[in-house]
Amino acid sequence: MDTIEILTVILLISASALCVAMIYYIYQIVKSVHSISAEIQGLSYKLNPLIESTFVLSGKLAHITDEAESQLQISKSIVSDIRDRTDKILNIETKIRGRIEDAVVPLLTNFQALRNGISSFWKTLKGK
Repeated sequence: MDTIEILTVILLISASALCVAMIYYIYQIVKSVHSISAEIQGLSYKLNPLIESTFVLSGKLAHITDEAESQLQISKSIVSDIRDRTDKILNIETKIRGRIEDAVVPLLTNFQALRNGISSFWKTLKGK
C-alpha cells in the first residue's frame, strides 16, 4: 500500500466519522426543535384562556364605558334642564320685581306727599 491509498482510507474514515457526527448533531437539533415546539404548544394552550378572558374583559370594559357615557349624558341633560328652569324662575322674579316696583314707587310717593300734606295741615292748624 502506498501513501495515496493510506491517505484515501484515512480520508474515507474521516468522512464517515463526520457523517456520523453530523447525523448525531442533526438528531440533537431535531430533538431540541421538537422540545421547543412542545413547550410553545403548551404555552399556547395556557395563553388561549388568557386571551379569551382578555376579550371578555375588553367587552365588559366597553359596555361599562358605554353605560358611563350614557349616564353622563343623562346627568348633563338634567343639569341643563335645571339651569334652564332656574333661568326662567330668575327672569320671572325680575319681571315681578319690576312690576311691583313700578306699582309701589308711585304709591309710596303719594303716601309721602299725603304725609307731608297732613303734617303741614297739622302745623297750620296748631299755629292758628
